[in-house]
Amino acid sequence: MLPKLKLPSKKRIKHTHSGKSALRFFDGATMMTYQTPHKAQEVVYCRNKPMPAGCDEATHGFSKSRPNAPISSFEVKTSQVGDHAGRGVFATVDIPKGAHIGVDQSMTAINVTPTTYGMICSHAEEYDEVGGSLDAVVEYLWGYGVESNLYGESNVVLEATILIFTNHGCNGTYNAATETTIGTEMTVNADEFDADYFSHDPYNLAVARHLPHSQNSGTFALRDIKAGEEILNNYLDFTSSEKHWKADVLDLRNQCL
Repeated sequence: MLPKLKLPSKKRIKHTHSGKSALRFFDGATMMTYQTPHKAQEVVYCRNKPMPAGCDEATHGFSKSRPNAPISSFEVKTSQVGDHAGRGVFATVDIPKGAHIGVDQSMTAINVTPTTYGMICSHAEEYDEVGGSLDAVVEYLWGYGVESNLYGESNVVLEATILIFTNHGCNGTYNAATETTIGTEMTVNADEFDADYFSHDPYNLAVARHLPHSQNSGTFALRDIKAGEEILNNYLDFTSSEKHWKADVLDLRNQCL
């Protein structure tokens, strides 16, 4: 455990009568029981009227009523969206409208927690001697990661499958995104950030219990996708903070002109 976390934790732990460590039988599995709400807590929470956000099956990251296009249904080839787009993801089979996109591998995503993300950014700025290697980590996080605020603070999630090469669909040409996806880079107002759309309650028990799924499994086929078509997402959905909104919108507009 890191020193900055170890000392506060030690002060808050109650002393035992024997004087022995209270953490003798405390391991990673035990820690997870504290980090993840029990199912019984979620059941009681979701019985509230009206039903709280996140309690419906669709927002748990997986819905049994929906088909799933597994990762094996996709391949990586040269993108067709532009000369400088690099690689892209293509469907190898027909995918029906509404199907999950690669939800079978959603749990393999790399989650960089707010504490870890903050320490990496801080060290990269403060210590020049670490230079190259740490800078490479930061560039990897910023280049391929998606910032999220589901933990209440900024954390980064990195897709661990070939779907990481999914490109943006300019001018509304995206065919796979969240079902509540907003407009296109050309139609949204770069000077107005919709805080209600991007806000998340970090204390929502239903969301907290299904957090690993929620962060990396919300992509659906927005229409029928034919085999051979390139999978395109809406990168605007990945903006979660007001400070990045305008820059992200303008950047996408420049790419799509």
